[in-house]
Amino acid sequence: MPSVSEVDILIVVAREQAGFYEFLKPRQEAKGRTAVPLERRTASSDRLLSCPVPNDRRFPVPAAAVALMSVLGFMVLHRVGSHWLP
Repeated sequence: MPSVSEVDILIVVAREQAGFYEFLKPRQEAKGRTAVPLERRTASSDRLLSCPVPNDRRFPVPAAAVALMSVLGFMVLHRVGSHWLP
């Protein structure tokens, strides 16, 4: 996976979608400025998502992005300055 400082788009894939992750990861990361991590949150983390962001900090994800994750099995986050937004 490219370094977080080198990517502008994160496509976070739900753990339950491992097959989709395996399909998507090489295709999207080959384009250069996209990283495709598997979701690392657990039920106990509620609406927090741990993504490969600088210093591996956890950050709150808007409810709309969480809803997309639950319906589609993935969410797309775009870098806006030092933040990641859906």
